[in-house]
This record gives sequence, C-alpha cells and structure tokens, in this order.
Amino acid sequence: MRVKGRTRIQKKISSRSIYNVFITIFKIILFSICLFLAYEGCKFSYYSSSNYQEPIFEQEDSVWIHLSIFLLVCIIVGITLFLLNSLKERFLSKYFIMEKGVLITACAWLMILGLMYIVEHPYYPTGDQINTTAGAAYARAGNYVMFSRGGYIGLYEQQKGLLFLYEILFSIFGDFCYGVAACFHVIFSVITLVAGYSLLKILADNSLYCILYCIMMMSCMPYMIYLPYIYGDLPSICFAMVLFWAMAAYGKRLQRRYVVIGGAMAALALLVRMNSWIVLIAVGIGMVLLALEKKTFRPLLACMCIILAAWGTVKAVEKMYEYRSGYESGVGLPSILWMAMGLQETDGRPGVYNRYQQNVFEECGFEREPAIQVGREYIAMRLDEFKENPEYAYDFFLKKVKMQWLEPLFEGLYETNSFPEMEEIPEGAFSLYYGNLHDAIWKASNYYQSIVYLAMLSFVVGSILHKGGYLANSAGWIPLIAVVGGFLFCIVWESKSRYILPYYMYMLPFASMGIGKTAEGICGFCNRFFGKGIGKSV
Repeated sequence: MRVKGRTRIQKKISSRSIYNVFITIFKIILFSICLFLAYEGCKFSYYSSSNYQEPIFEQEDSVWIHLSIFLLVCIIVGITLFLLNSLKERFLSKYFIMEKGVLITACAWLMILGLMYIVEHPYYPTGDQINTTAGAAYARAGNYVMFSRGGYIGLYEQQKGLLFLYEILFSIFGDFCYGVAACFHVIFSVITLVAGYSLLKILADNSLYCILYCIMMMSCMPYMIYLPYIYGDLPSICFAMVLFWAMAAYGKRLQRRYVVIGGAMAALALLVRMNSWIVLIAVGIGMVLLALEKKTFRPLLACMCIILAAWGTVKAVEKMYEYRSGYESGVGLPSILWMAMGLQETDGRPGVYNRYQQNVFEECGFEREPAIQVGREYIAMRLDEFKENPEYAYDFFLKKVKMQWLEPLFEGLYETNSFPEMEEIPEGAFSLYYGNLHDAIWKASNYYQSIVYLAMLSFVVGSILHKGGYLANSAGWIPLIAVVGGFLFCIVWESKSRYILPYYMYMLPFASMGIGKTAEGICGFCNRFFGKGIGKSV
C-alpha cells in the first residue's frame, strides 16, 4: 500500500512538474517577444504613404512620448478606479450595471459606426479577393475552369473553404454581393467583442478589465478599416475568438457542449483561413496543459474531436469540389515555395510577395515534386548565406519582423485602397486615404499600438511575478500560445503586415488586463497616500 501511495504521489509531482516547466518556458518566450515589440514599437514604426506607390518605410519615434502616453492612460484609469472605490459603499451594486452598459454601448458603437463606414466606403475587391469570389460565382454556374491545374483555385487550393462559404452566401443574396459580405463583417465585429468579453469574464472576472477591453475594441482602427475587405481575415478572427472562449469555458467546467461549439468554430476558422492551423496547434498545446492541470485525459479527447472536426470539414469540402469539378486536389502550390520566397529580398524588402512561387511552379510544368526540390535547394542556399554572414541574417529577419508588426494599421489603408473606376470617392473616404485624415488615423493608431504592446509586457511581467498567475485555468493561455506561434511562423513565411492583425486582436483581452493591473497599482499607491479606497477593482 505504501508503494502504491508513493507511486501516485510521484505521478502527481511529475505531471505538476511538467506543467510548471512548460509554463515557465512559455512565459519566458512570451516575455521576450513582448519586450521586443514594446521596445521596437516605441522606438520605430512603419509608415504607409498616401500615394500607395512607395513601399512602407521605417521612421523613428520618440520613446518617451509613447511611454508617457501609456503611463497617462494607466494613471487616468487608476485615479478613476480610486475615486470609484472610495465610494464603493454607495456604488458597489452599480459596478455590474456600469460594466454591462459599456458592453452594450461598445456593441452599438461597432454596429452603427461599422455600417456607416461600409456604406460610405466604395471598396471594390482586387487580387485574391476578386479571384476567390469569381471562383464561387463560376462554380455556382457550373464553370470550374479556375480549378484546373494552373488555374487560380488549382494553384491556391487553400481558398476552397472560403470559396465554398461564398457560394452559400451568393446562393442566398446573389453573386458578388460584396455589400452583404461587408455587413456580415460588421456582425462578426460585434461577435468578436462579445466573445473577447466573455473570455475575460472567465479568465479574470473583473469589471475593470472587461470595461477596458470594450473601450479598446471600440478604438481599434486597424480592425475597423478592414471591415469592407472581402476576404477571410475578419471572419477567422471572429471564429477564433469564439473558439478561445469555448476552450476557456471548457477548462472551467469540462462540459461537452463547449467542445461542440469549439469544433464548429475551428472548422469555420480553418475554412476561411488556412493559417488558422496555428490556432488549432495552440488549442492542442493548451488542452495538454489543461490535462496536466486537471489530471484527466478528457481535455485530450476534446482536443482530438475539435481538430478532427476542423480537418474533416476541410477535407470534405475538397472532396466535394473534386467530385463537382472533375479536378483532383493536392496539386496546388507547394508550401515550401512560400517559405523560399519568405527568405528572399526584393528591392531591399525581406520576404515580400514577388511571384516567385508561381514562376517556379510554372517553370516546373505545375508538377509538385520538381517544384518542391527547387524550393528545398533554394532554402538550403539561403541558409548557407545566412550562416556565412550572421550580421546580414540578423538584419534581414529583424527588418522582416518589424515590417510586419510595427505598421500601426497593418497595411489596412494599403490593402483596402481599391475603388471602382469612374466612380467618385466620397469626401470622407478621400480624406482617409489621400488627405489629412490619413496621417491623423495613422498617428493615433501608432500610439494605440504602443499601448497594446506595453500593456502586454505589463501583463506578462505581472503573470511571472504573481505566484498563482492571473488566469483562471490553463486554457486561458491558448490565445497567447497562438500569438507566439504566429510570431514564429511569420518569420519564415511571406512578409505581409495584414497577416499579423489576427494575433494583434488576440492580444487585446490580455492587454486590457495589463492596463488594469498597472492602474490597480496606481490606485493602491493613492490608497496609501490618501488613506482611502480598497486598491483593487471589483
């Protein structure tokens, strides 16, 4: 009996040790990333000019101004919290009403402002957006030429899931109903807000953090600018945020209904954007941590169900299009060519799109094996060059990361700068893209971005110093595991700032906690100085 008892104790110690080691390593990695982003974000930023002909370029910022703005925000929040807490006996019952009022206001704000924006915005899709929607319209008509070897969908097979959803949308509202798609994006923005709010309620049930998150969502200009953008970016953010909430709720209650919701959201996220695999990998890691924390295999089974549901849905869509079109799947552009392009330097810019992968694939007669071999050889050559010249390698990857993470609007104005020919641009949209409003929005978003990165750093530092951690359960780390995965992935993939927007949105709930924790510290200082209040938000 004594031996069995020791064995059980050893197993418990072992699982707890594994959990603690992983969390410690993860926090160190996350701290390094947040420190880098906070430092570089205060010191530099990347500017997109209003002529949209020049590439984005780096410009130096004032570190003290960025730090001062962040501290000013925290001081204002801290003093407000102190005043409210000093009157807690009278207003304690109204904290809940205040929190819900801010949530309702934020939802109404996003809905009304979003609808006004997309109505006034004459955006017309180009590039991948027009090709994907055209593929959906052609498929509805029984024309599958774009699925052929060398056709757009034949090359970019990852678009089939989004194309399938556009087919459904077009069958209800008519082909090329871009305005309707933009309206769905507005609805998704509200769902994203509510999902992030619900996530915070589980991870840290604190009115202050929830209110700050609502305010941050209301003032997140990069997200708002992308509302008319007819692509899978905003839907994937929405589905991922609901997935994060479902996983946090599952971590709290271990109830199967959250697995069902998570599986549905994972499938939708993967259909609209294949880079959602990063989120699914984060879910897998988070569920392993939860299994170690709860000492049960149920989270592992839940993770398997979610990933199989997402993977199976994507494969089912591929098989469906194989049957309908007569063209086989698995013949598109090899991923290794994208990685090869990500290691190239074009006009002094690392990893930017330059049609390398299409050119190589075409030269190889659209045969995958020869193209894969070309990609491997090129990557090996570039790695040798980096090894021989470490300083060049450091500058290359440093610039690549900064180009992606330090553009305050994540190239939102550049990506949505597409209007129908022979149609007058409304005055407000003209000022936003070509006039005074362009620089005003960019500067405001630049300071906002620094606040987010500094708040993230504050959150991570606090979670390291705080013995029990800030989060209610291990599943709460999943969004931040996705951020780390996205950071690492974007180092080797195509360099495009738009790809960073999802990870930026995943940060916002935790950034609100970072601001809140800093403000609570300021409130505590006021308590000691004035002898009032409780020093902690409700």
